[in-house]
Amino acid sequence: MRDFILVLTAAALAGCSSSSFSTWRLPSRGGDTTPVSKPIEAMPAEKPAPPAPAPAAAAPVAASTPGPIPLTDLSPAKPPAASPKPAPAPAPEPEMVTAPDPVVNAPPKPAQPGRPVMAYVNGEPVYMDQLNQLLITGYGMAVAQQLVANELVRQEAQRKGLAVTDAEVEAEHRRTMDAMFSTVSEPNQRQRLLEQLLKRNNVSQDQWNLTMRRNTLLAKLADNQVQVTEEETKDEFDRQYERKVKVQHIQTATLADAQKVLKDLADGAEFTALVNKYSIGPTADKAGLLEPFGSKDTGTPPALRQVAMGMKKSGEVSDPIQVGTAFHILKLLAIIEPENIKYENVQARLAADVRKRKAVALQQDILQILVRGGKLQYVDPILKSQADQGR
Repeated sequence: MRDFILVLTAAALAGCSSSSFSTWRLPSRGGDTTPVSKPIEAMPAEKPAPPAPAPAAAAPVAASTPGPIPLTDLSPAKPPAASPKPAPAPAPEPEMVTAPDPVVNAPPKPAQPGRPVMAYVNGEPVYMDQLNQLLITGYGMAVAQQLVANELVRQEAQRKGLAVTDAEVEAEHRRTMDAMFSTVSEPNQRQRLLEQLLKRNNVSQDQWNLTMRRNTLLAKLADNQVQVTEEETKDEFDRQYERKVKVQHIQTATLADAQKVLKDLADGAEFTALVNKYSIGPTADKAGLLEPFGSKDTGTPPALRQVAMGMKKSGEVSDPIQVGTAFHILKLLAIIEPENIKYENVQARLAADVRKRKAVALQQDILQILVRGGKLQYVDPILKSQADQGR
């Protein structure tokens, strides 16, 4: 059986085009509107105009004839006017597909017995099972796994006599929002960010609400099993208040890509620009910034911690560091010296932090135990086939 997701977070969940219509414009139609010159009166025959000088090789000009002299005989020769270009033929109108006339007052076609109808289209039935088959094939398994997990947790809580109130579920929702959107304080903005996140990952608000109820039950199941020791609290003090580093980070899939990063840096490229160009890690959309960490921060791989804590100068860049199959390059931005804080003043808060972290880990363990120990049998043929293929 596939793993079930415990908490829907930004990391776990995961990121408009409009049509344009061209305007048809017919070419203008119109002839030449240049006005025609008025004819010139005939000139007296006894004062003929002197003939225009002819070119050297031209034949002699014949004597003029008494009477009106056409204008063309007195004016220099002009080339014939070019005939106007015909206007381009208009583009043919696109052939439009017309919708059939609606069937008015026609009774719908009788549906097949036992098949619920989703809709009638021009009197023809479209059945719910057609819709269900497509939805289950595309999205059914992910939703089914969540429903199965919810039921397993509900049964275990009922067996132990535990229940949750709506107020407790709402408090779990607020805690989760605090963790996901810690930099956003305005509640409405947080809700909009959540809605965008759910929409981008095809998760409904109802699914989110069910997950919050399940996690609230898991928290109660784990609550009595979490114990925090003095040693754990002191280790947390060292982790939170030790010397830390702030770094940028580029993760690549191959050593060759990591070496390209170093070459580009040597050629003068900016580290942030190379994050956008090369990094495939989860910090790529955050300019490669990692949360400040120290030598005891277990949330950072040991190899990265060791290299980062050994860096001394702001701007220093590490050699490629291999972690698993990936390669990492770090740039030191700042060294954060420890605060002058007394352990006794923060002991209670540190114990609560440790308890919360251990409770989340225990909730995951409980859910995995319930999933492995539960007897699950899919009846729907599509889900059954998908479950069999996933084994």
